[in-house]
Amino acid sequence: MSETRKRFLVQSAVAGAASTFAFPNIALGKGEPIRIGTIPPITGSNALNGQEELEGAHYAVEEINSRPGKCFDDRPVELVVEDATNDNQAAVGALNKLLGENVVAVVQPVLSTQIQAMAPVMKGAALPWMTGGTAVKNTQLGLTNLFRCRASDGITAHGLVDFAVKDKKLKKIGILHSTEAFGSGGADQVEASLKNYNMKAIGREGFPKDTKDFTPELLRLKTAGADGIVAYVQNPSDTAVILDQFKSLGMNANIALLGSPAVGNTTALATAGAAAEGIFVAQDFIIGFNSNIATKFITTFYREYHRQPDVGTGQGWTRDAFLLLADTYRKIGTADPAKAVEALHKTKHWEGVLGDFTCDAEGNLVHNMSVGVVKNGKVVLVKTVTVSV
Repeated sequence: MSETRKRFLVQSAVAGAASTFAFPNIALGKGEPIRIGTIPPITGSNALNGQEELEGAHYAVEEINSRPGKCFDDRPVELVVEDATNDNQAAVGALNKLLGENVVAVVQPVLSTQIQAMAPVMKGAALPWMTGGTAVKNTQLGLTNLFRCRASDGITAHGLVDFAVKDKKLKKIGILHSTEAFGSGGADQVEASLKNYNMKAIGREGFPKDTKDFTPELLRLKTAGADGIVAYVQNPSDTAVILDQFKSLGMNANIALLGSPAVGNTTALATAGAAAEGIFVAQDFIIGFNSNIATKFITTFYREYHRQPDVGTGQGWTRDAFLLLADTYRKIGTADPAKAVEALHKTKHWEGVLGDFTCDAEGNLVHNMSVGVVKNGKVVLVKTVTVSV
């Protein structure tokens, strides 16, 4: 990450923390700010995700506050920021601090391992909690206030396996995954999807956080005779290393690699360069097949930040989470947390950058994903999968 971006993140976090002392816990009326907390991993090994999510949050707040009536009754959204870091215990501590800062909702994190660590605290908080983690278990933790703003791994794993078996005609599929909640949960979903085709993974290789050399895991899958590898990787910064080693071992010549959404992260692919060419990735969104809302978001984001946003795992879903909250508050005429939770469960066909948002019984809002192939550094649409609600 550049020094400029590091400074941006630090300054944003400090500004968010400093602003928390401005408004005491009082009844707020017309024109008063609505304080929404966000808790991305600003520092640590997941800071790439955090940068993108914080940019998405700032973008969303600016979009909301620039429209007539702002959120509602001329009340702007005020962003309150805490750093989830890359440590679960520290993330829970940051969440507790955030909840003491008079916020009416929480957006983030995207890391399933942190969501599951924070769940006991948020279960007692009863605020709307807009998350981006895709582990299936996240919406099965007994929290009625948790909402998932991306497709779950149940959908993405099904889409990847269906594509691998039906379209690519692969017979010997191995699994490479990070060993935290997201990666392990995704690998479980891949195995479950393979069973639908009376198939079993020829190998399952997990790697812990902060792994730097993936050669042993890749070689074991190669030796097992894999003709395809489904990779569930949480941290986009791991992607470039994995793809470079995959290519260096000559595996890209005759083994198809199919990756989770973080494998197709915009910055990760740019870092990987030629090593990413020809891989297949599950994506929440593929640029080039845009609604008017998505086109406006991509265009205005590029104009402000001078680069393309990562719509699925970064800025896009974060923007959708904030806008859905703001539109819900406007619809019900209040930011009361309990009333907002009730209204969010009734969400039907709200249109965001990621497409249609319709809430199911577990709080899942998005029910579609796409499979793309990397060509000349860009993800090109191959197939779309939708699960009806």
